[in-house]
Amino acid sequence: MTQSWVERLRRIQAERDTWLCVGLDPSPSLIPAGVSLRDFGCAIIDATLDYACAFKPNLMFYLSFGSAGMRALEETIAHVPDDTPVILDAKFGDIRYTAEHYARAAFDVLGADAVTISPYVGMDAVTPLLDRPGKMIFVLVRSSNVTGNDFQLWPSERAPLYRFVTAQINTLARDHADQLGMIVSATQPRDLALLRSWAPSIPFLIPGIGVQAGDLGIAVQHGMTRGGTGPLIGVARAIIYASSDGDYAAAARTAAAEWAERIRVERADHKEY
Repeated sequence: MTQSWVERLRRIQAERDTWLCVGLDPSPSLIPAGVSLRDFGCAIIDATLDYACAFKPNLMFYLSFGSAGMRALEETIAHVPDDTPVILDAKFGDIRYTAEHYARAAFDVLGADAVTISPYVGMDAVTPLLDRPGKMIFVLVRSSNVTGNDFQLWPSERAPLYRFVTAQINTLARDHADQLGMIVSATQPRDLALLRSWAPSIPFLIPGIGVQAGDLGIAVQHGMTRGGTGPLIGVARAIIYASSDGDYAAAARTAAAEWAERIRVERADHKEY
């Protein structure tokens, strides 16, 4: 029987005692001179693996390098040990026919274990990706950017769109409990706490920590599911760009260790483990 994605995540979180998800967002202007895209990503993975429960490469950062970037992405994902989940951060979102090809690209071609999607076109963007046992879909519910309010708070803060998205995810999760998660930013701490009350059993992928200065305490306090699955607390730039020199990998390891420890301290303060 195929082990569920959530089961894999919980095992890694327990073995490494971490909720840290390391984001891989390689920018041409920030990668140290003379270091290839592939070598940069693989070095970050090797350096931070002990402190990470998952890695989250951002598709568009690699796609901006053209075909060479896509080859580097495929090789970078392949470099992650098989026991460690990889989330392709793509924010896919299109009708069923296209979504089926999203699934093939993310899972079969690139080798990711999970993918992020945008639900604006409705559940057509989600359901084709649920036909893959052992894979995970994280649905964007509450984002970290200010202009996300333009749509996510429509028609009002009392009855925001993201509440109805959450209701749809809860409905789908009745038959796909270990395949659906939600993206909820730590830059929206009140909403994060509210969303946990609305979706007590749905795993959270929580961006907005690090450079965006989201609320780590709230992320920890309300991140865990009712069943005990810890959140994936994403940190990217504050780790992978801890140094722009030849010591970038060592600096990333130090930064990842510090973030993992900060999360552990918050967990202890909130008695989450």
